[in-house]
Amino acid sequence: MAPRTLILVLAAALVAAGGGCGDDQAARQPDTPKSAPPAEQTAKPVSLSPELTAAARLIADGKTDQARTRLEAHLASHPDDGQAAFLLGLTYHRQKRYTRARPWFESAVRLAPDYHTVHHFHGWCLYYLGDMPGARAAFNRHIEAVPGEGDSHFALGLIAFNDDRLDDAQRRFARAIDLQRNKPGRRGDVAKAHARLADVHIRRDELEQAKTQLLLATSLWPQHYAAFYKLSRVLNRLGEPEAADEALREFRVREQQAARRRGVPEQVP
Repeated sequence: MAPRTLILVLAAALVAAGGGCGDDQAARQPDTPKSAPPAEQTAKPVSLSPELTAAARLIADGKTDQARTRLEAHLASHPDDGQAAFLLGLTYHRQKRYTRARPWFESAVRLAPDYHTVHHFHGWCLYYLGDMPGARAAFNRHIEAVPGEGDSHFALGLIAFNDDRLDDAQRRFARAIDLQRNKPGRRGDVAKAHARLADVHIRRDELEQAKTQLLLATSLWPQHYAAFYKLSRVLNRLGEPEAADEALREFRVREQQAARRRGVPEQVP
């Protein structure tokens, strides 16, 4: 979860939320981080208390340790508060400490099953821990409540691709594109779905289709540097070396820019 002007974890605190983790190679536009859910689209809103909203604001600001302290104190006196359990799990999830996040998400699923955003984050948590059947069940549960959340369809596409169920993966990635293409701040999500759709075509040796998807991905969201690398390899295989070299140069530039944003020191030749 990347810091943003006002990340949508806060939106989830004000209105029950849908999806938004995405994969590590692509992120959302600056106002919509990839681990923060957008507003619930079909399920009935579930508001958070002012105390939990304050904790969500801390998470939104990247102050996960402060949020965790507050939430642990709250849960000491309100042990059955599933929303607080979810937010506590989210503090670990943001830090990519998925093993620590998992039991809190599982508590939230048990205690507050109608707070649907937890099913989405529970799914990503299980995905990163390698529990694909559990992740698939969680994302399907989320989609039952929030059928319009493209990021859960995207996640199911990743699972299908990992299982070599290419038709299902293609359908899910295309659905993710359709659901998000007209949403503010979702350009990065649409780009990563195009890039993953290219992976399906590459596995089928459909290189022209893969090229088309990667050109769409890189034009929609040039920060998606991995898509430039994939594009360079596809162009080489298609016998377009000059275009491949240009894509590779773009990859290197964008990768260095991403490293600077993360504060990673540049490599010394």
